[in-house]
Amino acid sequence: MKRILIALVGCVGAAWIVAGAQAQGPAYPMPPGLGQGSQGLPAACSKATPKMSITRASFDRVKRTTSILAPISTLASGMVQIELLGGGRVTEFSAPVDSERGRIRATRGIDEAQARASTAILTIRYPGDEDTRAQTLRLRAALRAAKLSSKRPTISPSGQLDVAGAISRLARGMVRVQLEWVNGSDGSIGVLERQAKVGARAPGRWGVRSQLPPNVLKQIANRCSSLHSYVLYTGYGALLMRGEMRAFQVMPAP
Repeated sequence: MKRILIALVGCVGAAWIVAGAQAQGPAYPMPPGLGQGSQGLPAACSKATPKMSITRASFDRVKRTTSILAPISTLASGMVQIELLGGGRVTEFSAPVDSERGRIRATRGIDEAQARASTAILTIRYPGDEDTRAQTLRLRAALRAAKLSSKRPTISPSGQLDVAGAISRLARGMVRVQLEWVNGSDGSIGVLERQAKVGARAPGRWGVRSQLPPNVLKQIANRCSSLHSYVLYTGYGALLMRGEMRAFQVMPAP
């Protein structure tokens, strides 16, 4: 369904929350106190993260289509709702979760105005199911790839977060690194974000090195889920560069 926009979107917000690698990652040294979670866990602890991320959100001006490829946990099922906001229009549609392949894949026709703009704000909403939590992803869909890459984030024994990677030399702005876990005390979602300026270290490079606060380390120690990291670049509208996201498991569930 398409309809005229009433309000204009000024910028792309951070995507919340995107997610993780399909295979369990290697073990890393555990910071002091990062051990087993608490007993008597709330019901929310039994649901897995959907691990939704995105590798492609592109436009084809000639065919007037947009193409989306978003990895997701093989535990996820059902449908996602997708919205493209750009070119003075909103395009909305749904797409199935391919549980066997662990992905959401869709190609959709768009109107002339959106095709001509060749960029839009993409929102994917996964409502969750009986064993998987809900999740929303938001970034820029556009013509040009950002070529985002990342090493697997690590947390040192002293509690220092380290992660670095590469991106197109034309990219501008920030790469966001998000950590997500479920608190064992009440089932709430814990989130921490750090940012890295693109090109601050060298052209086409980015990196984060940050000491995690004691209260965050305590929450991670008492988590009742795996600890995931989501590396996100929301895009660069001036060069029609799309957003991309990568996801990793940092620590398994206790």
